[in-house]
Amino acid sequence: MKVFHELSGTKIEFSVLLDEGEFDGERKYSGVTEFYFDFGDLNPSSIHPDKIALVAILNLLPFAKKSIELMWGVSERFTEACKLISRVKILSDEENIVAHSMGSLNEIPCISFSGGADSTAALAVMPKITECVFLLRRENSGKTLYDSDAAKESCRKLTRLGYNVHMVETDLEFLRDPLGFPTDLAVGSPAILLSDVRHYSSIAYGTILESAFGTSGARFRSYSDSSHYKLWSSLFDAAGLGYSLPVAGVSEVGSTLICENHALGKVHQSCIRGKWGQPCKNCWKCFRKNAIIAAIRGSKVKFDYIENIVKSKEVRMKIFNEAPIKHEGVLTYCIAKEGASEGEAMELLSDLVRVGKIPIDWMEKWYSGSDYLIHESYRDEVVKNLERILGAMRPEDEESLNKWENSNNEEREKILHLLEESLF
Repeated sequence: MKVFHELSGTKIEFSVLLDEGEFDGERKYSGVTEFYFDFGDLNPSSIHPDKIALVAILNLLPFAKKSIELMWGVSERFTEACKLISRVKILSDEENIVAHSMGSLNEIPCISFSGGADSTAALAVMPKITECVFLLRRENSGKTLYDSDAAKESCRKLTRLGYNVHMVETDLEFLRDPLGFPTDLAVGSPAILLSDVRHYSSIAYGTILESAFGTSGARFRSYSDSSHYKLWSSLFDAAGLGYSLPVAGVSEVGSTLICENHALGKVHQSCIRGKWGQPCKNCWKCFRKNAIIAAIRGSKVKFDYIENIVKSKEVRMKIFNEAPIKHEGVLTYCIAKEGASEGEAMELLSDLVRVGKIPIDWMEKWYSGSDYLIHESYRDEVVKNLERILGAMRPEDEESLNKWENSNNEEREKILHLLEESLF
């Protein structure tokens, strides 16, 4: 796979020349051979070659079979970092490129902002000079349920509050079939490409504890030992950028608490299908977020788990087809805090997610073992904000986190079968 790029005015375009047999429907590749980023009123007249290479790899790595050949030169430092990629070789022109100097500690922090609760929580604890870069998906003629209305309104609200917000249009999600981001960090591509002209020291993401430390799935993991962290933190570093995860030690419960207790919380909407102020109330994200809010606020009108499971095909699929359920611990927290409604189905759901059997209080606190993931230029400030808003986990909380495990077994399958029978 050969990759070319052309920077012209406010736009950078990437094009791909496929090797023979490269596209055969594997690895969810759509076969699209061009994608672009349009910076609107900004003109990034020059972007360091290593940063362009980082963006190319973020967007094309999952689809390459044997190699990604960058048809421009990169630095020796970046070339060395690319050797961490074992499945695919990263090749480039034999051009002598000077490595990008690492950003100074007084440069501007940046966040890849989505408009949801997690990235809003991250922004809330970051320095007030932080700039936001929003990836604006190109209109897609009904191929996805995504609606950018709420996210764009979040960006407008931030602008009115004095934040610098940059919306960058791209069609990168068309590289994937089904439509979506090629890698989880590809959403930060516009921020990476703007980092030279805007003087960004680092790119922050709203990645939360469930994703970083594995508690959305089967068991806790040490993120620093993961191949994901080792690869991408090294490539960002080689490109002269910090890779920063300010709320990686905050659970989905904690990010919601930050949005509830911070003024910036009013600018977010987690649902990416409904219009601003009108979430769809039918997707898996709405199901979780509404359950968390009801649990946190102690609403007199309880969240109806069973009704929402019955009416939403997507929620049913998550409950009955995933083992374990993604973000299952969040449901455990919500049901435990709100108090389960009466009825056989609700009792079975409570048993399924182990209400009363596993500790949940740690989800309200910040895991201080994640501080190394916060960029050094603003680490102290973020830590103070997290300790002030949430408080740090106690030793017993950290023990509960480290012991997190959620595996499937016969007893679980039995409960799941009984729950399905009681509902349908």
